[in-house]
Amino acid sequence: MLVLSDCPERLPGLARAGSWSEVTEGSLQPSDEALWRALGTGGPLWSGTGDDPGPSGFWTRALVVAEAPSSQFDTLREWLDGGLELPGPVACLALSGSFHGQRGRPWLSAPGNLHLCVVVPEPPIAARDVALLSLLPALALVDAVRALSGGALRPGIKWVNDVLVEGRKIGGALTATKTQGDRVSALVLGIGLNVAQAPPVPPTAFVPSVGCLADSGTTATLAEATSCVLSAVGWRVGEAAAAGPATLVAPYRDASLVIGREVCVFEDPAREQGAGRRTACIRGTVRGIGADLSLLLRERRSPSRAAGSPSRRTASTSGSDRTARPNQSPVPKRPGAVKTGRCGPFER
Repeated sequence: MLVLSDCPERLPGLARAGSWSEVTEGSLQPSDEALWRALGTGGPLWSGTGDDPGPSGFWTRALVVAEAPSSQFDTLREWLDGGLELPGPVACLALSGSFHGQRGRPWLSAPGNLHLCVVVPEPPIAARDVALLSLLPALALVDAVRALSGGALRPGIKWVNDVLVEGRKIGGALTATKTQGDRVSALVLGIGLNVAQAPPVPPTAFVPSVGCLADSGTTATLAEATSCVLSAVGWRVGEAAAAGPATLVAPYRDASLVIGREVCVFEDPAREQGAGRRTACIRGTVRGIGADLSLLLRERRSPSRAAGSPSRRTASTSGSDRTARPNQSPVPKRPGAVKTGRCGPFER
């Protein structure tokens, strides 16, 4: 695997020792030159050889920059819209910089943590299945955390794309696609994983606590975490391509943290920023997750309650079945339960 970087001295384990050589943009293949122009920093450029993280032959390129001045996820989407062509799946890693989660919420970087963006061009997946692809990066994160901890940790997914360990958020993901006709022409994933440090994120109703692998007793280097996540992504993409993205639904349900929990579902979680402005649109117990990623709820009827009190319990156990769509957000109501973040299944 070809590795391009402006900071080879900071990448122990990401490329083979002694494989680095300084190169110029003009010496690169046209697709690599265009990719570096999109994501590079304009400084010295080095080329090295990295070990294939697997599946064998899946990954062709890895770009690593010391700092990303803007979101690599957004930049890659813009360049793909502009006609950027890639020779195969590409991994882009920034050691620090500007990142965001769902709805543009900032994702704080910290040394030793993973800030990754990947592009898979021309995956053999039908355009009608794009919504289910949002399950893929969260499942890959769960796979990677299990592998990195030797099975000691039990990561789970809060609807739709946050990964938690022991009640604390350690990772999250974004998904976007480009389609051409009835096929997916590009799959773009943004993945964040707190490996070494828990960033100082102020608690909110949707993300009350943040953690990292190290806090949970799993010691992993950035190189190990990167390789493990890339391997997991590659295997999940292969699974979705071979059998269809619908095969992701069952393992996603198995990893869910909200099934069986009582939740408040919010129409617009951005309102958490304003005190006293939150309004739950549905309250009930999650019975399951539908094939379209909606929450299947047993709704509980109750008298009116004050806005901004999502943890207040309803007064009646009677109710009816309801469905919460993935553009809404649930907050579990049980004391001490993990609260959930924004749940859009597909970032476009």
